[in-house]
Amino acid sequence: MKYFLLETDKKISQLPQLVRWYEKIDIRNIHLESAYKISSRQLLFVKGDEDTFYPDIISTPLFLMSQEAKKVVTMYEPRTIWKETVLLDQDAEKVSRYFLPIFEEVDCLAPETVFNLNHSLLKEIVLDREKIKDCAIFRIGNIEKQYIVGNLDIVESMLKRGFRGIGVTELRVT
Repeated sequence: MKYFLLETDKKISQLPQLVRWYEKIDIRNIHLESAYKISSRQLLFVKGDEDTFYPDIISTPLFLMSQEAKKVVTMYEPRTIWKETVLLDQDAEKVSRYFLPIFEEVDCLAPETVFNLNHSLLKEIVLDREKIKDCAIFRIGNIEKQYIVGNLDIVESMLKRGFRGIGVTELRVT
C-alpha cells in the first residue's frame, strides 16, 4: 500500500490566517487521550481578503478539514473524533465551517527517517509498513508537529471528489 503526507497545497498563497487560535485550542490536547479538553465547537477568527482561498485541508497552524473531507475520512475511519471549528472573517463577512480531526497516532517511523537537528521536525519521512497496521489515515506518533498520513485509497477518494487545495506527497515505506 502507498502512503501520502496530507497537507495544504504549497502553491496556494492566499490562505485564511487564523488569529489568536492558541487561546482556544491547546495543541497539546490534539491527542485521543486529551481530546475531551477541546470544546466540541469553537469559533476562530481569521484574517483574509477577497482573494482568500479556503481549501478542503488547512494544515497549518492547525490541521482542519472541510465538511466534505470529513465525510470521506469518516467512511474510512469512523471512530475519528471531530471538533467543529467555525472560521469567521469579520472584515470580509465570511463564515466557513471546518472540523479539527483527532486521529489515531501511530509510531511508524523507520530508522531511515531524517530529522532536523533538535528532532522536532521531519526532513525526510520513511514509514515502517509493519507498524502502520490497517489505518487509512493517521497522525505520525511521537512527533510534536502534526504530520497526517493517508493511504492510497483515502487519497484517491478525496481527489476523485474534486477536493481543492490539497497537497499530497508520496512517502517512502520500508
